[in-house]
Amino acid sequence: MKSDEELPDLMVGGDLLTGHLPADRPRRHGRVTLTVAAAAIGLALVGSFFLRQQRATDPVAPRQVSARETPAEPPSTLAWLSALVARDGTSVTVYAGPSAECEELVQPRAAVVEQDGTRVVIAVEARIGRASDCTTGGAAIPLVVSLPEPLGDRVLRDAATALPPPTYFERDLPGLHGDKRWSPHPGQWASTEDGWFQGYNGPGGLGLLAAARPTAEASRPATVATLTIGGRKGVITGGAGDSWTLWWAAGKVTYSLRLTPAEGSTVSLTQFKREMGRLNWN
Repeated sequence: MKSDEELPDLMVGGDLLTGHLPADRPRRHGRVTLTVAAAAIGLALVGSFFLRQQRATDPVAPRQVSARETPAEPPSTLAWLSALVARDGTSVTVYAGPSAECEELVQPRAAVVEQDGTRVVIAVEARIGRASDCTTGGAAIPLVVSLPEPLGDRVLRDAATALPPPTYFERDLPGLHGDKRWSPHPGQWASTEDGWFQGYNGPGGLGLLAAARPTAEASRPATVATLTIGGRKGVITGGAGDSWTLWWAAGKVTYSLRLTPAEGSTVSLTQFKREMGRLNWN
């Protein structure tokens, strides 16, 4: 019988010792680790494939386009309302505007598109946009056009309608822009209005409103007096407690000047005639 010293150890830490087992165990553990990693990678690849397939079949949601990315509408040729010809005849201011109160013209421009010995055709181009402030939208916009030569007796026509809108002339008005006693102040009217007007602040708080409209559309109160200034024969309406207005006609247009007294004061008929006589009617 062998002694305990001669017997080989059969168990060490629960492992069977066979002579090669201590060296083989780490290699087997490495092979198991590689196998698990390979399986995990395979599962990840398969999952990625199916995810791509699912995304390919999902409906694509439309991209939200911001206002800045929205393609701008091309400008349209718009009808203009009326025109004011400068005193020298080489500059014309046409007035145009949108058809709704909450709209405005975007980048409007006016230009001569055709002319000959009898007519000058002016076109207004602009885009229509929503007004940032509806209280100021829908107003007539002045657009200045320079003519290569004075308008003379030629007729202004609108390129959009081929019609001659109402045309007014500074030569039929007193020279208020050169009168230092009167300073123009900003004013606007609705884009559906084919008349014209301009307000002025005067000495001592007086107010003056120059206006023009086709005679067929003009209406005035009863005549109080008459007045002839600068070769023009006019009639006066109004009263000292409110305001006085001088009316006169030139061609198919009726012009007017309304004088309003300062707040809390009055202007007599004599004072009104004197103020009208001080204007430059040449």
